[in-house]
Amino acid sequence: MSYQVLARKWRPQTFAEVVGQEHIGRTLKNAIQQNRIGHAYLFVGSRGIGKTTSARIFAKALNCRNPQQGEPCCQCDNCLEIAQGNSLDVIEIDGASHNKVEDIRDIRDSVMYSPSKSRFKIYIIDEVHMLSTAAWNALLKTLEEPPEHVKFLFATTEPHKVLATIISRCQRFDLRRIPVPLIVQRLRQIADGEKVRVEDQALAAIARAADGGMRDAQSIFDQMIAFCGGLREGELIREQDVIEVFGIASGTELRELALAVLGNDLNRAMLVLQAMSDSGRDLERLFEDLISYIRNVMIASLCQDASRFLEVSSSELAELQSLGKALDSQLVQRVLQGLVAQEWGFRSALNKRIYLEVVLCRVINEAHSVQIDEVMTQLNVLSGILPREQMPEPRKQLILPPLPAEILSRPSITTPAPPERHLSTEPLSIEHPEVKIPEEQNFTVEEEPAPDPAVILLQEEELPKEEELTHVPQDEAVAFQKSADLDMDIEFLDDAHVVLPVLPAQPESSPEQLLERLCSALQKKSSAHQDLAGILCSFIPSLDENRTLTLSYDQRKVSEHDVRLVLDPKNLALLKKVYKSIHPLGNLVIDRWNPASSEELKPGLRQVNLEEMEKLAEDPFVKLFNESMGTTVIDARVPAQHNGHKESRTD
Repeated sequence: MSYQVLARKWRPQTFAEVVGQEHIGRTLKNAIQQNRIGHAYLFVGSRGIGKTTSARIFAKALNCRNPQQGEPCCQCDNCLEIAQGNSLDVIEIDGASHNKVEDIRDIRDSVMYSPSKSRFKIYIIDEVHMLSTAAWNALLKTLEEPPEHVKFLFATTEPHKVLATIISRCQRFDLRRIPVPLIVQRLRQIADGEKVRVEDQALAAIARAADGGMRDAQSIFDQMIAFCGGLREGELIREQDVIEVFGIASGTELRELALAVLGNDLNRAMLVLQAMSDSGRDLERLFEDLISYIRNVMIASLCQDASRFLEVSSSELAELQSLGKALDSQLVQRVLQGLVAQEWGFRSALNKRIYLEVVLCRVINEAHSVQIDEVMTQLNVLSGILPREQMPEPRKQLILPPLPAEILSRPSITTPAPPERHLSTEPLSIEHPEVKIPEEQNFTVEEEPAPDPAVILLQEEELPKEEELTHVPQDEAVAFQKSADLDMDIEFLDDAHVVLPVLPAQPESSPEQLLERLCSALQKKSSAHQDLAGILCSFIPSLDENRTLTLSYDQRKVSEHDVRLVLDPKNLALLKKVYKSIHPLGNLVIDRWNPASSEELKPGLRQVNLEEMEKLAEDPFVKLFNESMGTTVIDARVPAQHNGHKESRTD
């Protein structure tokens, strides 16, 4: 059965059969019963929601010989002729192909003739926004004062293109998008009438793909019948069939992606996104469905009568409400706001997957970070300005279940772990199912000894001559020996100086070169170390006479999250250790960059140095605040000396 036959067979014949447009049918039926019929009507709405169908039913009701409470009887000769499209008194015109002045002149000349056998002569003009301005001007006078026996019914999807003078002369009816449950109900009625076996989840997927249009839903359903052979006995249309044909996300995939975003699990979100992208899902449609799903979670958690606002089943509503109770409502709002803000940019992006990955990373990071109002509230409670009862409650932690098997079992997701390297001196024979290696060819893998740190230092340059040896103080030599963990002999020249026999004179390197070598050493390590290297590239290096490399960060260019990551005790110790391997006698310090002009600071304030910063971090109040909030002091300003004491302010 083709779509034309299916649509014609199940086309609504009365206002009661039009799905989701009850307000239109009630108004038009009352107008017919009260004999308050206008001369022009404008039906507005998106595609496939019943504009032309409502106009035809209204035309049948106007010319019906036996109307029943404003409804057409659908049995008289006028109703049958209008339904079949061969009525002489109901003329349907396509505005896209009849948009010239000559076409409108024909209409203007024919309206003067009385109807042949009906009560009214009715003109139904579809896609009326396609008429040219000259054509509208030709019809304007006739539309303003038409004969008593003429009615105009216009239908358009773009009312903003219709002239305001035309709209003011029409009664406008805005048709609504059809909710998903009503589309599912209508499709189930069609499936039962055609004896097609289909799952309820498949009908829900078709309704979501139709985007509120009944015509699109019927055409998709007809395509699925042809794809699955639904008219054959025993055939069943499943949800997975609809997903494979149209590339939409299933309910399970959409739920898992939303849980990953709301549960602050970026790795889980990337796994689900990779699975759907490799399966050919429409990422633009996925982004819209993700926004709708999180919006449903927000409505279910905040509204008492959420069923009135959500187009979901009772089981889905219960799931959304349970998820909303387990989450912080403000967190859901931040996630939804972050996704909506990127909607336009996502539509115009060339690479949808990369852009969506960037959006998910940004939204998860910003939504789950500490908010400034939480910081200020806890700061005021700790300082005694607010009572203890106003201390914000700890955030709710969403416990995520394991990923479903259908997502983890996909080949694109389950990447096999690299085989363990077994070091042995015994011959190792390798066999491959496709490549055969002769038996006499054996491969041996010998265990390499761990490199000595002292040897690494000598690999960069040749062994220095005696006059090139470095004379350093004894305390620095001992510190170098401990930091490098070297077992070597130290030659003492006197009580104050020693000679390091394996340490060549350090060449004069600029701060930028030292920072570049530090970032290069970090990039050779794990991905976490590569992130630190990327952050340090934006720092400002400086080197003093004591071989101390100071990396200063500009708060206007480096985010607070990156500064906290660098100042983390573990990361800071790692940076110092790596820098020691590059410059054994040097030290590494992270500090805030002080601008050259004093206008950056407020009058009466000065920037603290590193020692004052360390003392400030040990202050009881600051220490208590950092422990409760999980923060670190990264910047501080203190006023000038007043009455022998200082007051500090931290950022």
